[in-house]
Amino acid sequence: MYALVLAATLVAALSVGISSSAMAQTSLSQCNGTDNVGGQAVECHYTVTNNLDGSDRSSSTTITECHGAANDPATLVCTPSSSTSTELVTVVDQCNGSGNGGGGTVTCTVHVVNNITANVATTSATVNQCNASGTGGGTAPTVLCDPFPATTTSADVTQCNESGNGGGGTQRVQCTVDPDSTTTAVLDVTINQCNGSGNGGGATVTCRSGITNNIRQVQPSPEPSVTAAPPVNTPAPSATPAPPAPTTAPIVPPVVPVGGPDSGGEGGPDSGGEGTPDAGSDTGVTSRSDDATTGQVVKVPAGGVGAGGGATTGIENLGLMLLGLMLMAAASTGMIVRRRIVARI
Repeated sequence: MYALVLAATLVAALSVGISSSAMAQTSLSQCNGTDNVGGQAVECHYTVTNNLDGSDRSSSTTITECHGAANDPATLVCTPSSSTSTELVTVVDQCNGSGNGGGGTVTCTVHVVNNITANVATTSATVNQCNASGTGGGTAPTVLCDPFPATTTSADVTQCNESGNGGGGTQRVQCTVDPDSTTTAVLDVTINQCNGSGNGGGATVTCRSGITNNIRQVQPSPEPSVTAAPPVNTPAPSATPAPPAPTTAPIVPPVVPVGGPDSGGEGGPDSGGEGTPDAGSDTGVTSRSDDATTGQVVKVPAGGVGAGGGATTGIENLGLMLLGLMLMAAASTGMIVRRRIVARI
């Protein structure tokens, strides 16, 4: 029953198989259902690199397909090619239903490298391989696979199932999955190879697969730098000039006439002045000094002769005047006498 399902799968794969001229597609296929005449060799290899960074995605593929006589490397004719695509490769099918003839050889490898930029984790790849293989006689062990047993359904790697049957040598089915193979949720790649192959007695099946995921964590966007606004040079307010000091006109004291009763000045009883002959009073007249801001009151004596003011008849100094005249007359007389004495001598 399993063989019928496998055969149907292989037929479907072959019907939609993509030629080597259109390699870089999401599903790659080569070397399926070939070299099924006894004594033939089929050798095919895939190397796939996927690049995934958000919406940016691409892939590159290198393939090698070889055909010739079994166990005679010199007869192998190999055709290498490579291609690129803007799509990711997610499925690789090769070497299924091939080398089914007596003494045939099947040798195939797949190596997938995924370069992913995302915050994702990886888990170990699941494997389903070497089940119902190496039957029909021969020296045990007829199967040498790693890992084994491996029976995961819908595994990441499915290879070498129902292969190497019909008798033959020991360890005629040798299939391996690289122990460091991983898978991720953002890019799940499946490999199907070497299933239902190398059946015909004396045939050998040697296949290997590996899936490597290189994860680069997404770096947080840097915080935008804050550029300080350039300082605004606000001009200092101009000093307001102090208001000019108020100019006060100097106070000029009134002229007080001094004299007799006829001069209109301050004086005795007949002059109309203030006070009495023996009393001085404040006239209330303010005199302005050199300091324009300081006032000073000048007291002017008023009254009669006793106060030092007022008018007289001009004889208050008569005695002194007479004394002076007498001294001057005496001096003159002395000088005359002196001259006469000198003349006599």
